[in-house]
Parts: sequence; structure tokens; C-alpha cells
Amino acid sequence: MELFNPEISQYTWANKPSVAPNGQIICVTDVGENGSLWRGNGTKWVKLHAVKYYNNTTPVSLTGTTSETTMLTIPIKGGLIGANGVLAIQPLWNATNNANAKTLRIKLGATTCYSYGTANLLHQDAYVNVRNIGSESSQKTTSGMAGGTGGTVNNYNSTSTDTSVDFNIVVTGQLANSADTMAIQAFLITVL
Repeated sequence: MELFNPEISQYTWANKPSVAPNGQIICVTDVGENGSLWRGNGTKWVKLHAVKYYNNTTPVSLTGTTSETTMLTIPIKGGLIGANGVLAIQPLWNATNNANAKTLRIKLGATTCYSYGTANLLHQDAYVNVRNIGSESSQKTTSGMAGGTGGTVNNYNSTSTDTSVDFNIVVTGQLANSADTMAIQAFLITVL
């Protein structure tokens, strides 16, 4: 297999062709770690593989306040997820291990899609799926679970963020005691 195919044109997400001819493959250079491949189905562009969209391994710390505080804001390109796509979000975070509450929230814009509050936590490696359910403005996500997967007595969250236009994933932290600390050690978003 050749490493370079001159038949595959390169575009940014904003300037990709609006027409998606059936079978045509393009490379979108600004989506994914090294770009991503998309194939036209005659109507729209469909990703050919999971796309590692965002990967932060620089710690972001919170201390000195009990107010809910934004720790990360990640812009997501409109139309990237699709009507039945998934954002797989994996935060790795740690906190002062004591009886005081610490809460991590993940939001689609201003709407909370995941919230986990706990005390006596040294670290958590969560997995949160944000699923578009048949529409780019209808999502379902897990609710109040440590790992973000598995069963719970809580109902799932339903949100209505319009993902056909640019939006942000906003990650906030909140401490019950301002002397405590919590930190996001790594944060990964994959588009499935």
C-alpha cells in the first residue's frame, strides 16, 4: 500500500466540499491528531475511523475557592459528531483525599451532561459517552457514575445541544473546602 495517495485531497473542516460524492475520500487536516479520513456517501462526509480529537496531558489544578470553576474549555467543530455519533470523553483526575466533597462536571456548552461528586477520592479515571440519538440536537449521557459506564439506579441525562454548529465542552471543578485541591491530570476526547 502506498503511503501517499495524490487522489486524496486535503481540506480543513471549514473548507471541505459541501458536496460529498459517493466513494470520494478526503483528508481533513484540522480534525484529529494527524488529520482524519472521510468518505462521501452521496449526501454527507462520514468518518472512516475513530478520531482522537483532543488529548491534554498537562495538569490543570483547582484550589483556593469553593465556587464552581472552569478548568478546561474545548471547542468542538459543528457537524463533527453526526446524528448518531458519539463523543467518548475520558478525564483522569485526582484530589485531596479527605472527607470534603469534590465535584467534576462536564458540560456541552452550558448544559451539564456528566457530574460526579465524591469525598475520600485519591483519583478517578472516568469514561463518559455523549451520544447523539438520531439528531444532532438530542443527546443522552450517563449520570452520576464514578466510571461513566455500567449500571446505576440514576436515569441517564438528556440534553439538547445543537452539535451541528460549533460548541464547547466545558469542564468545571468545585471544592467544598478551598484548602483542598483537585487536578485534571489528562483529558481525552475521541469521536466515534
